[in-house]
Amino acid sequence: MTRDEAQPAWEKIVDLGFSDYKKLSREQRVWFNIEPLTTDGLWDHYMNYGADKNMDTIEDLEYLNFHSVANLLREFNRTYFSNGVPEGPDARQEEFDKFPEDQLENDIEKMDDKFWKVSEDLEKSLLEHINRTGIGK
Repeated sequence: MTRDEAQPAWEKIVDLGFSDYKKLSREQRVWFNIEPLTTDGLWDHYMNYGADKNMDTIEDLEYLNFHSVANLLREFNRTYFSNGVPEGPDARQEEFDKFPEDQLENDIEKMDDKFWKVSEDLEKSLLEHINRTGIGK
């Protein structure tokens, strides 16, 4: 099954994920949390609502055996969110504003560079997950 063929299923998962996240099955949750990373990257994860589920996303990356990406998120969290990742983009921005802009930009660039080197493999692994579990039908 291709991404295009799975699009109707993806739209249902997105609707469920935003309306009642806890009702997503484990397999659906993996897709819901990982898909945005494959299209928009890690920085976008923090600037939008993906980081509201940051711990689940880390867990889901490990579920797909992408420990290196999970560790990128952990490292970034340790540096910028010592008290845990705040909910909502505005709250996260308030935390970022406490750091020198050049430090933040440098860390974002390093994190993104490392991520984009493996993003294609992550996307392939996610598609395999979708096909293996049948959630794309």
